[in-house]
Amino acid sequence: MRTTINPKYEYLQEQIEHIPELFEERGEVIYEARNVLRRAFIGDVEVVVKSFMRPHIINRVAYSFFRKSKAVRSYIYSTEIINYGFCSPEPVAVIEQYHLGLLTNSYYICRYDDGETVRSLMSGTVAGNEEKLKAFAHYTVDLHRAGILHLDYSPGNILIHSTEEGYSFSLVDVNRMCLVSQVDCETVAENLRRLCNSREVLNYIVGEYASILGWDVKKMQERATWYSDRFFADFTFRRAAKKIHGRHIPSIILYFKAFRRLRKLLGESSPLYHWLYKKEKQMYHTYFSQYDYRHVFSPEYAD
Repeated sequence: MRTTINPKYEYLQEQIEHIPELFEERGEVIYEARNVLRRAFIGDVEVVVKSFMRPHIINRVAYSFFRKSKAVRSYIYSTEIINYGFCSPEPVAVIEQYHLGLLTNSYYICRYDDGETVRSLMSGTVAGNEEKLKAFAHYTVDLHRAGILHLDYSPGNILIHSTEEGYSFSLVDVNRMCLVSQVDCETVAENLRRLCNSREVLNYIVGEYASILGWDVKKMQERATWYSDRFFADFTFRRAAKKIHGRHIPSIILYFKAFRRLRKLLGESSPLYHWLYKKEKQMYHTYFSQYDYRHVFSPEYAD
């Protein structure tokens, strides 16, 4: 077992080293999917312990010899974010377990942050949320100016706090991040693709962002919307494939995509155009509509 402990918390070393064997019994689960997050106390410190899913064999080799594991990257990048003057839950420790020289299980431990995610903000409306959204746009500009590019910049990975001065934000789940010298319009538009279910909210944030930097607002909004629509279209299909049981779903997705492409090459005067549209609409409402959170397709197939 390999353990890295923040010097500030070395007095908790013995308890930290017992985390793997006690993980299933300690604290409460606050998130469970591929990875599991538990909120607990280690001594007098309230923490979140993240247990990463065991990697497949190729990544086990990669993380053992060629790349830093997700847990280690979480520790390093959180430290970098804090050093740059931004907020991220303070790193406490990393634990990596090995078998026959290959990584098996890994854990990242950080201080608990009681902020709320910005999910509801990014799925809502602008009215009544202008102050929060402006603060968020300024925060994002400051992040990018500092060269911090969170590659999974999504609502669940951003926490918001109310302060006396207004609002502040904190980044979590930072194992996918990079430091860059500068960002351009295209990089920003792509980076924001996961952020908003609401087009209205996305356009507002992007408009504020572009205005702060003196960029072309309309161009930025168009590019951000294009990247976001493409992301949420793919997400619709991935969600359907995951949630709907049956081997036929991958074929349905392929048919739906192929029919759309072919129809768009035809004129509306073609009988085939209308036949394809009817089939697409039927597939959409049967399989995909409930997962089209961004309403990428729904306007086209409205009843």
